[in-house]
Amino acid sequence: MDTQHTHDNAHDGAHRSGTRDDHDDTLRVLPRRTVLEQPAGCSGDPYPPLSRPQEFRAWFEREGYVLVRGAIPARLCQAGIDAFRADVIGDRLSFFERHVSGKFEPHHYTPAGYMKYPIMNLQDLASRRHAGFRRAGLTVLTHPAIQRALAALTGEPARCVHTMYFDGNQVTWAHRDGHYIDSGDDGGMIGVWVAAEDIHPDAGRFFVLPRSHRIHVPGEEVDPNSAAYKARMADFVRDGPLDCVAPVLRQGDMLIWSSMVIHGSLPTADERWSRRSFTAHYVPESQRYKWNVRSRKSERSIRFNRVEVMLHADDGTRAARLRNHVRAEWPRVYGAARTLWRRLSAGG
Repeated sequence: MDTQHTHDNAHDGAHRSGTRDDHDDTLRVLPRRTVLEQPAGCSGDPYPPLSRPQEFRAWFEREGYVLVRGAIPARLCQAGIDAFRADVIGDRLSFFERHVSGKFEPHHYTPAGYMKYPIMNLQDLASRRHAGFRRAGLTVLTHPAIQRALAALTGEPARCVHTMYFDGNQVTWAHRDGHYIDSGDDGGMIGVWVAAEDIHPDAGRFFVLPRSHRIHVPGEEVDPNSAAYKARMADFVRDGPLDCVAPVLRQGDMLIWSSMVIHGSLPTADERWSRRSFTAHYVPESQRYKWNVRSRKSERSIRFNRVEVMLHADDGTRAARLRNHVRAEWPRVYGAARTLWRRLSAGG
């Protein structure tokens, strides 16, 4: 399927003001009445550059996030998109691990033809058909600019423990990453979101609540996968005391946030627009990492671009290795076997 569109993905000048117009009809689907494109009281980007590491770290520690403009070369971002188009988007047979379900599923497409649910853990893609996309994605997510930023924030190298790629917008609920996965020292994990293209305002921008890493939300202790958790976080974003900031992000821009900062994505206002982006989470090498919603964690890793990248594929037994191989290399066989198993289970 050809998912390339003829319209320009540049930002519409009408959406570049600090606050979206209160009369904009799309406000009815936003998490609160006022969504800022930069922190309140700022006429431009206030974020300290990486060349001033002490100020860079101070901003991050105070606000819980920071933005780096043009961090990743456009050619590498485009290479990631091109590899996705060549290897992945048209593959209707293969099964990919999904962010929402945590299961391996084929693509679901938006009405405009985008992949709706992001692929999780690019480093675990085993099929030779997807090798180019895996390599291009990890090249972006282990880029030296990311390594420098993490070293400036943590004082040491960091290992990559989780990755994702977005094509369309699944509308990610407001959450703290630390409720799902974190470093051994709670709050020590850092998330990185790289815009692989200019993200149109109507595509469903990434949003953060600055300084939310220091505020408790009543009732947030419940299961982070539950409807109650999602409702409480959404209510806090909409009615709470903190600003909601959804920065304008252009190709190569990098947004970095603390694992305890509340964030998510705005609803899509116009499904013609994609929001292609790479995401990863990193833990300082001196700290262990932990899954808060899984009974067991991964122990294996690889080195890519001198960065340790954790693997999560379950291949601890011969049966698991066989299953993973069939799923990756013979997805039609795997899909037929899975359908048959479900029918037999339902009949029994």
